[in-house]
Amino acid sequence: MSKKPRNFSSDPNRPSFLEELYQGRFRWDLIRDFPVQEAQDRAKGDRLVEQLTALLRERIDPTAVDRDRQLPEGFLAELATRGYFRLQADRSVGGHELSHYNTFRVVVAAASWSTPVALSIAIENALGASAFLSVVPEGPLRELLRAHVARGGLSASADSEPQGAANQRRATTATRVETADAYLLNGRKVFVGHAPVAELVSVSATIRENGQERVQMFFVRTDSPGVTAGQWHEYMGIKGFPNGWLNFDNVLVPANQMFVERASEHQVRVTPETAKMVARGRLHLIAAPSLAIAKLCVQWARDFVLRREVDGRKLADYQEIQLQMAESLAQTFAIEAMSQWCLLPDDQDRRLNQRFEQNAAKNVSSLLCWDVVERTMSLLAAEGYETAHSKQERGAPPVPVERFLRDARNLRISGGVDFQIDNWVARMSILSYYYPEPDHADELAKNEPVQRDFDGAVLSDRNLGHLCWVADEVHRFGATCLELARGNPDRASLMERERTLILLTSIARELLVMSLTLARASKMASTGDHGAQDLADVYCVSAGHRIADLRRRLSADAPANVPSLNAAWLSGTTLDHLTYDAATGSRR
Repeated sequence: MSKKPRNFSSDPNRPSFLEELYQGRFRWDLIRDFPVQEAQDRAKGDRLVEQLTALLRERIDPTAVDRDRQLPEGFLAELATRGYFRLQADRSVGGHELSHYNTFRVVVAAASWSTPVALSIAIENALGASAFLSVVPEGPLRELLRAHVARGGLSASADSEPQGAANQRRATTATRVETADAYLLNGRKVFVGHAPVAELVSVSATIRENGQERVQMFFVRTDSPGVTAGQWHEYMGIKGFPNGWLNFDNVLVPANQMFVERASEHQVRVTPETAKMVARGRLHLIAAPSLAIAKLCVQWARDFVLRREVDGRKLADYQEIQLQMAESLAQTFAIEAMSQWCLLPDDQDRRLNQRFEQNAAKNVSSLLCWDVVERTMSLLAAEGYETAHSKQERGAPPVPVERFLRDARNLRISGGVDFQIDNWVARMSILSYYYPEPDHADELAKNEPVQRDFDGAVLSDRNLGHLCWVADEVHRFGATCLELARGNPDRASLMERERTLILLTSIARELLVMSLTLARASKMASTGDHGAQDLADVYCVSAGHRIADLRRRLSADAPANVPSLNAAWLSGTTLDHLTYDAATGSRR
């Protein structure tokens, strides 16, 4: 008998490795048969990756795009015509009918040359009209989307507002006009990808009816009276990506252009189907460029340490350089393992619930990518901080580390700031299993060795040791969550301890990636490829140290140990000695 779901991401009919981990259970049986892309599917993706790579080399000068802050005239239209904005749509609307993982691979290929191009492809396939075709039921709205996709129209998703995306409520409002069977839309949206070029945009808005409020999603043509597309936002990175603001001033939107759930005809902002679409889409928007940037950095660093010398000795011969290179290789391997685990089971219909891992992938990939690119910046030293143009001017290899560093930093912010994502995960997922207490609470509370069954593991002795350690730590994680819940029977009191929540999610994330890295290495070894054993070992050693540090910080985060600075901080009394004179720039 299936159990009742504990949170929005649960599926009683499909198990999830990460959901089990959140509950203190290590399920090696769910990940030991790590997925591998089928040869026929890979060949289909190879063709499109090769075509896109050739097109980008011919049409895009990434340094010029970054300098001029724009893509070549007509290039987005060319991408649309070639079907890159409808990669998974069916051929009847000009789509390529790609799998989830092949779509991911296409975005990786684009990001390996130009992040702005990759984000344009990703946003259309993740949140654009072609993506919604898979979840919108038959009716006028589906016909609107279908026609838009078939003619290669550009689209956008408008959700963030000047008040901040963390608010549950939307300041943008939709007011019912009974006589016209429509809604009047009023509000302002910011950070809208493709806003300056989109013809159709999905807009979240608050509806007030019968004394209650709910947030709905509407699809609006940008040429509708009252819609204003604002100037582009100028970001610190991803120069050339068309992103801007939209204003809605008494925009009349037909009621049949409000999103309606397929199965129950219940009008909601995010349905289970849509949530799955968005979770997978985050892999294309965040994980794909993260993997591309990490791979580029590893290659640049390898080339650099092999050609560079210090006092006649190659950099590659120094122990610390070798260790840093090993860290970057292992972290890149981990990003790829996470991405494959999040997408391939859906392609292969393995009857697993990937939602939890897909939600975690944003922070896993962007944070690991940041480690790699920041390490590469330091490692390259004389060829790191300088712009590619400046390097070229003095005859140095024009490796664009600086440009990709700026692009990578965006990935930690896009889709939610990293620490806030961790806060939400603990609130909405992890602790949902401990209020009320789970059936296995007594088992978690016992300080006994974990029952281990690592059937099918093909791992080195060191990696088998890591696997045993992870299993123990997963049980310990569940025991920690139970202890926190029992110590805070009023759930609201624990929710106020945001640092504790963030640390919990960080520990779970490290345990997840260690597990997947080991599972992928084991799968590769079972086919005769033992090359990943060392990568898994390097990753697990470093992750183990990070977990130990996170646990120390978690213990120190008990209320009795946390200094009370709130009142002093807000009043400014603790900052008097750091106050500067705005006019002179000197410290008062």
